[in-house]
Amino acid sequence: MNKITLLSLCVLLFFACKHELEKPTWDVDIISSLAHSKININDMLSDSNLIINENEEGFITLVFQQEFIDMNLDTLIKIDAIADKQTHTLDSASFADVVITDTATIGEAINEIPFGTLLLPDGSTNSIPAMPNIANGDTINVDASEYFETMTLYRGMLIIELNNGYPTDISNVNLSLINATNQNTIATFSFPLIPSGGIVSDSVSIAGQTIDKNLVAVLDNMDINASNSPVLIDYSDAIITTITISDIGITEATAIFPEQQLTETLKEHSFDMGGAQVKEIGIKSGTVTIYVLSTLPNGKMIYNIPSLKKNGLSFTSGDMIVPEATNTDLTTFVFDFKGYVLDLTGQNGRLGDDTINTIYTESYTFIDSTGELETINYIDSFYSYVEFDITAEYAKGYLGQDTIEFGPEIKEFTLFNKINADIFDLEKADLKIKFENFIGADAAIQINDFSTSNSNTTISAGMDQNGNTIIGHNYSIDRASLIGNGLLINQTVTEIIIDADEMLEILPERIVTQATFYINPNGQASTDDFLYPEYPIKASMNMEIPLSFIAKNLTLIDTTAISTLNSEDLEVDQLFITIKNGLPLDASLKLILLDNQNLVIDTLLAGTTILAASTDANNLVSQINTTSIQMNYTNFNNVKKLISIVSFNSSPINEFTSIYSDYEMDITLSAKFKKSIGN
Repeated sequence: MNKITLLSLCVLLFFACKHELEKPTWDVDIISSLAHSKININDMLSDSNLIINENEEGFITLVFQQEFIDMNLDTLIKIDAIADKQTHTLDSASFADVVITDTATIGEAINEIPFGTLLLPDGSTNSIPAMPNIANGDTINVDASEYFETMTLYRGMLIIELNNGYPTDISNVNLSLINATNQNTIATFSFPLIPSGGIVSDSVSIAGQTIDKNLVAVLDNMDINASNSPVLIDYSDAIITTITISDIGITEATAIFPEQQLTETLKEHSFDMGGAQVKEIGIKSGTVTIYVLSTLPNGKMIYNIPSLKKNGLSFTSGDMIVPEATNTDLTTFVFDFKGYVLDLTGQNGRLGDDTINTIYTESYTFIDSTGELETINYIDSFYSYVEFDITAEYAKGYLGQDTIEFGPEIKEFTLFNKINADIFDLEKADLKIKFENFIGADAAIQINDFSTSNSNTTISAGMDQNGNTIIGHNYSIDRASLIGNGLLINQTVTEIIIDADEMLEILPERIVTQATFYINPNGQASTDDFLYPEYPIKASMNMEIPLSFIAKNLTLIDTTAISTLNSEDLEVDQLFITIKNGLPLDASLKLILLDNQNLVIDTLLAGTTILAASTDANNLVSQINTTSIQMNYTNFNNVKKLISIVSFNSSPINEFTSIYSDYEMDITLSAKFKKSIGN
């Protein structure tokens, strides 16, 4: 048969006998890991204050460190006080005396006499005849406008002084002082005789009077007495009249007030600091606030604290211009005193030598010049006070005898959060309580409570290394010292060591501390104390726990996510559980399956016994014990998590087991999936 005939026959058969093709089918087995859990020392213990140390062989010692007393000494040396309360009214104002002078020469008097200059020429020597009533209603204009526009006084004295510079006596001098505006007579004066070269004066109260800027002095009468002999006629010889208004207390005044100081208050202020006797404070933060209320239209204040310095310069407020008050709101001036040093030994060079808890201040109030007419009256006042609010960066002096209570303070103890046990017996555990004193003062501390507890049990600390029961015992703490002039503190250290295995064997959930702290329990020392509140007494605990224990049902729980193959065609055929126990502890293992909502789906193992790893003559793990379990388990559709619950037991129960860093239990969950291809 040739090739063409054969090909034709095949085509004929193909079209003549056409059937549907059948798909082939076969089963495929896939084995995949679903979950892998490792339980080791890191799974057993967790705390941010935990350090896991290991020696050269890998033996583990747990070191737990934590501060247990939080001291805040900011308020121990704090100045929070109000000082310098002052009220100044205008009756306490110091107004300069109003002084006005007038000169009347003898030449002017002779010129008023007919032919006087011919009879008594200037420079001649003649006898002066009696000249009665030479002045009768003569006026002298007195201009006080440089002092005031008008002034009503509740207090004041008007003083008239006459200085007779004539070469002969004068007599019967009558003088009146009159307001030019309303012609009201302010005061009258009479002088029977004023000898040549003599000075006479008189005064009268002008309280209740209103005085204008334009005054008139009326000379109602003046007689010139005859000279006893010829005298030199010098036309410049004069009678000098001086009008003085003094001791001024105004009810009201309108004036262009010149700048004038109302008050000067130089004062020492002592602060109540309890029993502390402080000489110097460095200021960490704080303010001095000056509150002022002035009804004056032109008030000003300056406040100085010479004993408060920064970079060697004393504090001054400078000019504080105080606006006229329209209500009872005070004007506030705030000054930041951060970085200043406050000397508390009082005024420099004070009598009685230096003191303590005392500052020296200077306060000045003024009527400030505005250059304009201002009206003020006696009810106008200047009220001020100063508020100190200072927190110390440091203090030097004597801190006094003080008692500070701390606690009870409860701190969560999470070291054993992941485990529980029926029996947990530590071979050894030391607790070291350390006090580092950064305060330059003798101190003592009494521990009133130091205990661990869980929901069922509380265990208090026992004896210290010297056989003292630490609860209620007073421990002396030596003072720190300063090195040089800077902030370099040589602190002292006091340590208390106790056996803490019983406190830890209850697997505590919290630590409770309470203490009483005493400063200078024996009184003042020969050297000055110091305190930096940011560097108080630091109290810390340090637990050293060699990981050697006896345990019964020491239970650990670990949760692992389940990883499944992503296919709807996969079906779980079998489960494989492999447990590799590298710990020298027998164990009971429970495996629980959860869904996405952490609801229990099923329990794979209800408490399977896992034997401990084998150990050598030195009780070190020499061979891991492997346990394999195969299960026909197919309901795995909604499983998302695997919980491993392992309960360890010492074997034998009366011997301590040491834990090394490479000891762990490895749990692997795998599944064989069946997939049918071709259906």
